[in-house]
Amino acid sequence: MIQENPKKNPEEEKLGCLSQEKRRRLSTKKNYLWVVAVSLCCLVMIVAGGCFGGAIQENSKTATDESMVSDQTNGEMASAVETVEPAANASAPFDASKIIYTGNISLNTDDYQSTFEKIRNYAQELGGFVQDAGSNYASEQAGVQANSGYLTIRVPSAKFSEAMTEIQTLGSPISANVSSTNISQQYQDVQARLNNLKIEEGRLVEYLKQAINITDLLAIESELNRVRTEIDSLTTTIKNWDTEMAYSTIYISLYEKKLSSSVVSSPFSGIFSKIVEGFVTSINLVLYIFAFLIVLIFRLIPFAAIAGLGFFIGMMIRKKMKEKKRRLKKSESIKPEDTKIEDKK
Repeated sequence: MIQENPKKNPEEEKLGCLSQEKRRRLSTKKNYLWVVAVSLCCLVMIVAGGCFGGAIQENSKTATDESMVSDQTNGEMASAVETVEPAANASAPFDASKIIYTGNISLNTDDYQSTFEKIRNYAQELGGFVQDAGSNYASEQAGVQANSGYLTIRVPSAKFSEAMTEIQTLGSPISANVSSTNISQQYQDVQARLNNLKIEEGRLVEYLKQAINITDLLAIESELNRVRTEIDSLTTTIKNWDTEMAYSTIYISLYEKKLSSSVVSSPFSGIFSKIVEGFVTSINLVLYIFAFLIVLIFRLIPFAAIAGLGFFIGMMIRKKMKEKKRRLKKSESIKPEDTKIEDKK
């Protein structure tokens, strides 16, 4: 037998139609939102592009105006600098004379003061000078056991090796070393930059004489001040290098050390003065401790008073607590007797 398909309920068909209509409305609404979002993004991009393009055009216009003004006064100056610049980059031969020498010597000496004066006089004999010096003399109070000191001398570079050898003969050498720095390349670069800046300075002075507009005058003066500042800085650098190359530097450290074979030192020398000094030091220490204890006692008096007051209050409270407990015990012992008397009655 063939079974017939059951008929759908009218309510179910109605619900199905409503759900399809709701889905269609939701999809239409979503599509509308997407269209609105895409339209807004395109509008924002167009506005941003227009603003960015306007800003670029404005900046380019301003830069063009400024370049037109500056080209009138600085065009020839730029061409002059370009023609001179290759000279700064040109390779120059190695100059072995552009070397700075530095030496370090440490000496032990039997007579510190005599050796110190000999080194000072020797530097002056060579045509040099003492740049820096200092001494530390033996002192028991300062804890210095022997005389010591240092000298920094400058001698002509041509006599640097001679000075290093001669100074070491004035005592017992502990250490000696020599270092050198070749600045030929740096010197050539700085000199080339200085020459270029001087040429640029001359050009700017000529432009300053010919300028009529106030804006051009101010611009040229500002550039001229900058160039002259760089010229002064480079000139100072070259002068310092010339001084370093002309006069080498030697750092000398001196230590007084008497040899036991030549000098006999008795351990009993000055023993009485040492005993007196030790006794006085002990007395001073005892007095210091006694004074410290007195000061400590007076400092602790306020704390002792507070502690005593607290102890007194605590004892009073404890006494009252004991008295109260005693009364309670006494009252408890009386109550049973009263109850017995009442029972008898």
